[in-house]
Amino acid sequence: MERRKFIKFLGLTAFAVSTTGFKLIEENDMISTNCATSSDMLGPFFRKNAPKRNDLTYKGNKSEIPLKVVGQVFGNDCTTPLSNIELDVWHCDHRRRYDMKSDKFRCRGKLFTNENGEYWFKTFVPPPYQGRPKHIHYLIHESARHQELITQLYFRGDNKIKKKNWMKYPWDEKRILDIYKNKDKMPEVRLDLYLKLKENLK
Repeated sequence: MERRKFIKFLGLTAFAVSTTGFKLIEENDMISTNCATSSDMLGPFFRKNAPKRNDLTYKGNKSEIPLKVVGQVFGNDCTTPLSNIELDVWHCDHRRRYDMKSDKFRCRGKLFTNENGEYWFKTFVPPPYQGRPKHIHYLIHESARHQELITQLYFRGDNKIKKKNWMKYPWDEKRILDIYKNKDKMPEVRLDLYLKLKENLK
């Protein structure tokens, strides 16, 4: 049974909670969800043509906190993993600078999700700078079916995350994440990403 018909069958005309815990929302006879990852600012430090790699560490880095970032990319139904999705990730170095010119592309990498929609990269917790909290940038490129997503990962407990954000975009608790120890005793953080369908595919 189609999802729209199924929800109407249940008599839920405003919203319902899906099996994933996200809301299914009916508006203008269309069913959508509230799982889509919120956008954030791109910032002035994005560089094209980052090398394809999962290891963003480098010699001479003086950061004290290594980090592995993991996650999955899902479609607009909140459950379907998306393979071969292209992601750019980047952040400042231990000196609070972005590599805009060198051929080393420090703290930058291009990733692609595997057949299960999974991605990972190894780096370090970037420092805060100019009043901004610690953060990692993401650019998830558009695909044949899904919209581009620009967002950022933040770290729970960062005292520079204020209740009222000075930036254009509000904080989103789904992107303020805890660092935990993985099975290899390495600090790890998980950011799952949920994409929106392109308008003409709704």
